[in-house]
Amino acid sequence: MSRSTGSKQGSGSFGRRRILAGIGASGVAAAVAVFGRSGPADAIGGYGCCNLQYPPSVSVSSCLNGRHYVWYCGLNELQCQCCEVKDPYGNNIRSAYTCY
Repeated sequence: MSRSTGSKQGSGSFGRRRILAGIGASGVAAAVAVFGRSGPADAIGGYGCCNLQYPPSVSVSSCLNGRHYVWYCGLNELQCQCCEVKDPYGNNIRSAYTCY
């Protein structure tokens, strides 16, 4: 029994790649249809790299004093602490962040 290393380029591999590329393009098109298109400014926005669920409405210290979910992210030299305030049912209700 021989083992394939994947380096052999036959006519079938090109067809498989085209099918997979088509599926990938379809997936991206479906995601854009469902979630909408974002522009470059949306990705970096005014909230550092946090991708907050809500615009910041409390301080990070206030967020950390209640029920919360906190995470950290970085974008180049920018390091951010991100926080979502949770209600008693675990739903995010407010957001906060700080970058340094």
